[in-house]
Amino acid sequence: MRRGAVLPWLSGALSLLLFIVMAVHSAPLSPSIPALQFTFEPAAFQTILTQWGPAGVARFRSHFAIDFPFLLSYGLSGYLCARHTGLFANLGARSRQLLTWMLPGAALLDAGENLLHLYLLDATSSPPPALYLLAGVVASLKWSAIAAFAIGIFYAKIRQRQG
Repeated sequence: MRRGAVLPWLSGALSLLLFIVMAVHSAPLSPSIPALQFTFEPAAFQTILTQWGPAGVARFRSHFAIDFPFLLSYGLSGYLCARHTGLFANLGARSRQLLTWMLPGAALLDAGENLLHLYLLDATSSPPPALYLLAGVVASLKWSAIAAFAIGIFYAKIRQRQG
């Protein structure tokens, strides 16, 4: 393994560990957290919070202590993987550049989504419906960026086998 490839593996291992801890911590929530992430209006958001009840909402709020370090680790891991492993070496320069910033961009969107959800949870008055829409759109963009990175890996592996 190249010396520069150690950091992507370490950050990837940290991301996996944090993901597992977060998944175990959040497992009792039904519906799951992604169901809340894909709400776009106040009624849908509130319906999920009602289903969770006060204990579930407290669990959701506490999961951010894991989620913020997780998003930092997966953003860093994606960047390091793209820059230092040669995974995308068979792709064009533009594709490599785009994929290099895909997971850091997703992590930035994830942080924004988290802040919006924390605000919506703690709002003392009725937040504007546009904030619920914004949270859902930001979450959708985050998941799209994560999926695009995964597709990029799959495509790079196919190109590697063909080349």
